[in-house]
Amino acid sequence: MDYKTLLRDSIKALPESKRAARQPVSSYTTPDVFRLNYNESPFGPSPKAMDALYEACKRPNIYPDWFSVDLKSEFAKLHGLPDMMHVCSATGSSSIINILGEVFLNPGDEVVLGDPSYEAFRDVTNVAGASPVMVPLDSDMNYDLEAMAAAVTPKTKMMVICNPNNPTGTFVDSKKLEDFIKKLPETVLVVVDEAYLEFVERPETYSMIKLIKEGHKKPLLVLKTFSKAYGMAGLRIGMAAGLPELISLLAKSGAAWNINILGQKMAVEALKDQEYLAKVAKLNAIERKKVSQGLKDLGCTVYESQTNFILFKAPEVENTEIYSTLAQNKVLIGCPLGMNRVSLGTAEMNDKFLAIMSEILDKSCKKKLA
Repeated sequence: MDYKTLLRDSIKALPESKRAARQPVSSYTTPDVFRLNYNESPFGPSPKAMDALYEACKRPNIYPDWFSVDLKSEFAKLHGLPDMMHVCSATGSSSIINILGEVFLNPGDEVVLGDPSYEAFRDVTNVAGASPVMVPLDSDMNYDLEAMAAAVTPKTKMMVICNPNNPTGTFVDSKKLEDFIKKLPETVLVVVDEAYLEFVERPETYSMIKLIKEGHKKPLLVLKTFSKAYGMAGLRIGMAAGLPELISLLAKSGAAWNINILGQKMAVEALKDQEYLAKVAKLNAIERKKVSQGLKDLGCTVYESQTNFILFKAPEVENTEIYSTLAQNKVLIGCPLGMNRVSLGTAEMNDKFLAIMSEILDKSCKKKLA
C-alpha cells in the first residue's frame, strides 16, 4: 500500500523542508565531537538553574503546572510587562511558530519572509496552505525592509523578522526595526523572533517587547527562547510576548500548555540569574571576535555576526569539502547557502576549528600552486 494516499491533500503537495531539524540524520554525537553546527551554548545553563533541576528531579511523579504561571510571571517581570497575561509559553520557540500557523494562517494567506531566514517559518506557512513570499536579503545579508514593506498585499496575514537573523547572523538596528513595525498596516501580524538577541553587543539594542509595553495596538508578537544564550536547548522552552488579546488566541492551541516540570523550574531560576547570562554573552563576544578575525586572516569572506554563529565563505574550496574535512576531524559545522556556518564553542573548540581550517586552506593553496 502507498501510505501517502492517507495524507491530507495539502500535506501531499507540501515542499520538502530545508531545516536541519527535519533531515533524517541523527543529532546524537559522542562527547568527543565538537558540535559547532546547531548554535548550542557550550557554557550550559546557570548554576542556579542546575540547582533547580536537581530539586525538581525529586518529584517527577507530579504533573507540571499546565499554565506555567511562575515562568510566565518571572518572564513578564524581567521584561517589564504588566502581568503573565502578556506571555505565552510552549515547548521551544519552534512550537510557538507551529502554533502561529495553526491559529492564524488560512489557505491563500501570504506570509512575508526574508530569504534566507529561519526555515521553520516557511515550513509552517506551507503546512497551513498559505503562500510564503520570499524577499531576498541585500548583498550584505541584511533584511531589505523597504522591499519587505513593498511585498505587503491585501492577502498578507503575517510578516516575520528574525533579529538577529538565522542563518546569516546579521542584525537590524533596534530603532530602525521599531520604526518599520509602526508603519506596517494593522491587518498584518508582525512576528519578531529574538532567539539570538541576548548575544548582541551594541549598547543601543533593545527588544521589540518595548512596543508591547508602550501599548502598540497593531498585532505584534515577540518570540524568545531558552535554547541559545540560556543554554537549555535540550529542555525545549519558548516564550512569546504580546498584548493579552493576542496572547489569549495562542492558548487555543494545545501545544501552548506542555512544558515539563524540569524545564519550568530551571527556566524560572535562569531568568533570575541575569548575571550569568551577561557572562555568557561576554564570553561569546570574545570568541566571536577571535573566530571572525581568524577566518578573515585565512582569506575567508565573513559576514558580520551579532549571534553565537558565523556565516563565512572560504576561497577556492567548496563548502561541502570544508564541512566533510572538519567532520572527519570530529568538528561539525553547517553548510547552508553554498557557504559554511560555524557555531561558537569554547576557546578550545574554536581553536581546533581554526587550526583545521588553516590546514584545509593551506592544502588548497599548495594544490593551486603545484
